[in-house]
Amino acid sequence: MLARLLKTVSFPAVLAVIACATTGQFKDDETTAVQVCSQRDPVDSCDYFGLVGLQEAIDQSTSDRRILIKTGTYTPTSYRDVPFQDLHVRGAVVVRDRKLSIEAEQGARLVGSAGFPLSAIVIEDSTVQISGLTISGFHYAVAEDDTYDGHGIFTINSDVSLDGVVIEGVAKMALTGREAGRIVARNLTINNSHLGVWLEETAAIDLIDSEIIASESAAVAAYGASSARVENSLIKGNQDDGLYTEDTARIISRETTLQDNSPFGARASGESVILICGGEVSGNAEDYGEEDAGRVYRNEVDMCLPG
Repeated sequence: MLARLLKTVSFPAVLAVIACATTGQFKDDETTAVQVCSQRDPVDSCDYFGLVGLQEAIDQSTSDRRILIKTGTYTPTSYRDVPFQDLHVRGAVVVRDRKLSIEAEQGARLVGSAGFPLSAIVIEDSTVQISGLTISGFHYAVAEDDTYDGHGIFTINSDVSLDGVVIEGVAKMALTGREAGRIVARNLTINNSHLGVWLEETAAIDLIDSEIIASESAAVAAYGASSARVENSLIKGNQDDGLYTEDTARIISRETTLQDNSPFGARASGESVILICGGEVSGNAEDYGEEDAGRVYRNEVDMCLPG
């Protein structure tokens, strides 16, 4: 399965295009959100402008800073490379060693393009809340090389909360958890991307009241010793399993619909486990698959107790 082995990519080093510099200073009142607008406008009172401005706001942030992204389209013109293991992650927006919240107004969109391959947001060693943001159209240059590009949100050893975020049309993994991080995602929508949620090492996710639809690969794929809790969500029309586990990974699905996925609604391999507790499982090419010592348990009363 391509998605299971995919190590992202990027074409040979492309010189970063240096965007228009923006200068802004944080307001003294820590409770006031710093505002970012998509472009300069005399009627706006924003502190920063464009994605370069958003990056500057993040870089200058103090602990618990609130950043408000105003309605508009934000298109990358530059990037940063974040070293990760023996590769690097190329991001339009990078958050490192920060504690902050990013709130987006309705209609605020980060939009990538095939002509400028990179990932949308990279978060490392940080505590971050993101709400209301739409991410779309991020691409990679080469299928496999030493660069992770074409991702939506790529988290490394971070605590990340997402609420009302939409990720669509992303060429690689829409949402990634790596190392010891934890993601809590509510009202998350992922559609028409390569793979929905990718977890490795000991990363974990709580996916609640969310939907992952029409992925080219799996909706949720967990490897290593990672884990996922999927609750009250819709996993539909994904083309390489709804839920997939490998190695010693664990997924528990509570009151979640697994529908019209192929080849399986839920498949466990290696020594991994998937636990299905309630919810509809229907219309899949096959509902359940087990490989090696992997096991899919369905509605086991003792195993499905809360806690």
